[in-house]
Amino acid sequence: MKILFLTDGLHPFVLGGMQKHSLILSGLLAEREIRIHIFHPGGVDYSNEAFQNLYGAEREFITESMIPFPSLDKLPGHYIRENKHYSKLIYSSIEKNIGDYDLVYAQGFTAWYFLKQKVKGKIKLPILVNFHGFEMFQEAPNLRVKLEHSLFQRAVKYNLKHADGVYSFGGHLNEVLKKLNVPEHKILLQSNGIEEKWVHRQVANEVRNQKRTITFIGRNERRKGIEELNIALTEILKREDLTFIFNFIGPIPVEVQLKDKRVTYYGEIRDPSIIREVLHQSDCLICPSHSEGMPTVILEGMASGLAIIATDVGAVNRQVKDNGILLTSPEPEKLKKALMRIIEMQDDELTVMKEKSLQMVEDNFLWDVIADKKITQFRRILSSK
Repeated sequence: MKILFLTDGLHPFVLGGMQKHSLILSGLLAEREIRIHIFHPGGVDYSNEAFQNLYGAEREFITESMIPFPSLDKLPGHYIRENKHYSKLIYSSIEKNIGDYDLVYAQGFTAWYFLKQKVKGKIKLPILVNFHGFEMFQEAPNLRVKLEHSLFQRAVKYNLKHADGVYSFGGHLNEVLKKLNVPEHKILLQSNGIEEKWVHRQVANEVRNQKRTITFIGRNERRKGIEELNIALTEILKREDLTFIFNFIGPIPVEVQLKDKRVTYYGEIRDPSIIREVLHQSDCLICPSHSEGMPTVILEGMASGLAIIATDVGAVNRQVKDNGILLTSPEPEKLKKALMRIIEMQDDELTVMKEKSLQMVEDNFLWDVIADKKITQFRRILSSK
């Protein structure tokens, strides 16, 4: 099987959950001797040598084409136009050889121009699209984001309408696709995954932390809920008697950072081993987002043996059950109560939550199982054509 794998970034050249997903999935497919040609936009510290170093022995089944992501203008809707142009650049590069592949697997908008050609009858091979969280159809935290969502919605609907398969993480996302009239036979259920090396099985035997430690991982993006989280933390930090540690990992601007000795800002970390080290010293991961798919950071927290606080958006309810606290929305008061519950929770109760996180990961979210299911889906789709 030969797959044309389209992505708008590979970790660590481009940071983000979808970019990690692209890196790990491509490697696992190649390990199973699926031949893959990856189109990606390069990024920070990219080189062909750096790309080769992302993979091990499976690299013999992977080839690449790097096409820089275009920067056109800064007028409203520029990101949509840039995605269209990026997809067209990819298609122009592979057009003469597209018949060499069995199917197209596309992250985000990368298959856009391919779908236009499919509508014209120029492409016959199946095109599968993966928009992960469908955030543009989820609740917006403010008017500005709502307007941004409206710009994306029409474009996403076009991709969903003409794709041969549409990936969904399930949960509330299947409800979104149903409302968008995506036929049930086109919906391909998937899970995000975590690598075995992330699993940290020493929860029950660990020495309890002297101070309850909670960690947030993410960008300073409005939908991530940092504004509400800061309001909740500000109230909690007024209690000088509370001995806890709160870690922020990610590029958080100085102007929104809280000034308190109990709060640490690590900045952007690209080395997964350092992130794992911080998580292994933590008790809880918090993800107070307004919209999500199936966040990789939650899986990283679960695999590290952490309890989870998260909002019930996207497919998060498949990740957070008895292993943490699932909130209906990221309102500051709800976040404050959840954080206080973790801070004041008895060690034994917290240990039960942490162990349940580990068990859920091992039962449902290890990448090897997910990759095998993905290949089964590919073969089923190809056999039906």
